[in-house]
Amino acid sequence: MTPTVTSTPTSTPTVVDRPVRARIARAGRRVIVAAGVAWLVFAGLNVVLSGRWWLWLVPGLLPPLVFAVVPALVTAGTALLRLGRRPLVIALAGLAVGGAQAGFNPAALLPPSGDVAGTHFKVVAWNTEVWDEWDDPAGFLAFLRAQDADVYLLQEYAENGLHPADFPGYSAIERGELLTLTRLPVRRVVALPAEPAPGSSWRQVYEQVKSLRVDVTAGGETLSVYNVHMPIQLDLVSPLSADFYRQLRLRDAARHRQYTSLENDVRDNRNPVLVAGDFNTSPVMGDLRWLADSLHDAASGSRSLYPASWRSYWPVQLWRLDWAFTSDAVTVQRYEFVDPRRMSDHSLQRIELTVRRAP
Repeated sequence: MTPTVTSTPTSTPTVVDRPVRARIARAGRRVIVAAGVAWLVFAGLNVVLSGRWWLWLVPGLLPPLVFAVVPALVTAGTALLRLGRRPLVIALAGLAVGGAQAGFNPAALLPPSGDVAGTHFKVVAWNTEVWDEWDDPAGFLAFLRAQDADVYLLQEYAENGLHPADFPGYSAIERGELLTLTRLPVRRVVALPAEPAPGSSWRQVYEQVKSLRVDVTAGGETLSVYNVHMPIQLDLVSPLSADFYRQLRLRDAARHRQYTSLENDVRDNRNPVLVAGDFNTSPVMGDLRWLADSLHDAASGSRSLYPASWRSYWPVQLWRLDWAFTSDAVTVQRYEFVDPRRMSDHSLQRIELTVRRAP
């Protein structure tokens, strides 16, 4: 008897229809090109609107690194998929515009400046996060004293937080939350936008004075140091509420008043100047435009390619909110952010500078 042989049909591999794959590829290309165009428009609008339109305070909250990472990914995708010259030019333009706002410090790649003849100062600027309220007071003061600065520019100083024996040999000048300590002779004190009215409460001064100028002298040279703490951008309320936008406009107006008064005073000041503190302003925000264009960022004396100062509690700090700027007569020899040992959410700025002798 002849055996019956049965054959089972073999399954053929599924082949994706080429037109389907082509449609998927075209859709991917459209997405990348659209993302490149959208990012270029957004980055350009940020340059134009930030610091000029109150509602743009919200996009300004983005971590500055986003302005480098997103266009870099779009550019890489455009190049890998060989989308053509025009889309690549758009992607590269987005990288150039966005990357310029990302907060990188190209000066870190250059050789450090050499010694300069003149009068040397060591300055510390630090948002102390409500003084020693959550810290061991003795450890807090020991940390500050160990900096051994000629001038301390301290923000969020608590009312009656300082005692005469805490910093022997230093003069203490305070206006609300701003405390300037100096062991150098004081020539002049200016509160900005204006000196508080007599009898003002500590809280009133806190709200009104956000920049404190103190002129100090050493070796026959005078240096104007500005202690700055700009108002924050917004309250933590729901963006779905009308109060969110009302507060946003009020805070933008307050920041504008404070920045304008500071800029006007610096513009009229003929002394060498150092402007330092917590600006509550990141590299993507246009509020710093005048200071950055008219003065020199102290990061020129830093070895960090991406200087960032907030939040110090996190493993990686993404924002630089603390700045220092100097005029032409001042050379920054060294600039660094110092770990505050969990005593503040802001890193401490340590600045070593030289005021060059007038010719």
